[in-house]
Amino acid sequence: MSFLSRFFARRQQFPSITSETVVLWEPCSQSHGEIVPGYAKYLLDLGYEVVVLMTPDRIGEGLFSRFAHSKLHLTTLSQRQIRRFMKTQDVRSAAGVLISTAGKMPTDKTGAPDLDQVFGGVPPENVHLVEHDMSSLHGNGDWPNRVITLRDVSPEYGETHVVNPHYFGDVLHTPKNSQKTILLMVGAARARRRNDHLVINAAERLIAAGYQNFEIRLVGKVDNIEVPLSLQNNFIKVGRLPFSNLYNEVENCDFLLTAFQKDNPAHAFYRTTGTSGSLQLCYGFAKPGIFQQNYIEGTALNLENSLLYDEDTDMFDAMKMAIEMPPNQYKTMQVAMLDSASHLAARSQANMQALFSE
Repeated sequence: MSFLSRFFARRQQFPSITSETVVLWEPCSQSHGEIVPGYAKYLLDLGYEVVVLMTPDRIGEGLFSRFAHSKLHLTTLSQRQIRRFMKTQDVRSAAGVLISTAGKMPTDKTGAPDLDQVFGGVPPENVHLVEHDMSSLHGNGDWPNRVITLRDVSPEYGETHVVNPHYFGDVLHTPKNSQKTILLMVGAARARRRNDHLVINAAERLIAAGYQNFEIRLVGKVDNIEVPLSLQNNFIKVGRLPFSNLYNEVENCDFLLTAFQKDNPAHAFYRTTGTSGSLQLCYGFAKPGIFQQNYIEGTALNLENSLLYDEDTDMFDAMKMAIEMPPNQYKTMQVAMLDSASHLAARSQANMQALFSE
């Protein structure tokens, strides 16, 4: 094949872009894919055509298996092809570009995203970036006030535009399981962050107190988690899952369980400058969560839609409440989560509209 033939073959793979199109690019190959459907939904609701650019393997895992729309276009470009596409004139004809992980962009000498490099010259006017860790932009001119975040961050990091994506498509809001309470950990309790013992200790106390009717399911990296023999019937190491299977797990569980510790410096990110994907699942599937109380500030979580604990030892009490919770109380908590998620979505939609109307 000649050079020109190869060039035009590559060129034909690029998506068609019009002035009614927003290009939604997730440049991270391994993480953050779960936010893409939610951002696409906000843009579709604003009337745009949406072209999604992301690693094809993530789409192939069923990321959009619950979500279809006539104006939603999923592509199969590799990240290398996407970066080449971003430098074409086609992108400049789009209504806008949303880059959903700013941290994967090249940076200039100040540490700020270098959009000139991304777009091969002066960037298009309507480009917006999602920052997952505001500490990276702290003190960096007006950048902190220009980016999108998934939650309100600590005031010292600037006032960002909160657009929280928690739409996954057609999902079921299931009632509490009657035979046993299922607690789902996504991302699991990682020993390197010194919090795996938190869940194990609480579970051992539950067993000692006579509670057998619960199951903790661990989704994500689980190889280094050692589960005591006494808990073998209560801990299920599910491991890594494609999105389609993850959605099933969330629908079938009763609570999203996290293991944050208020004094663990490795967890400070989740309460100051970033967030956890577990929150998106709580909002999107109307699942109450179990959280350390210091981590709900700046989020849509509260005492009405989640169970909170303070000290590490208090996780036992929160898990005990989850197991003992009757169906009617659980339903009330679900309704509260739906209401909180609805208000958050309305705020996010208004912010997205304002950004793309500038």
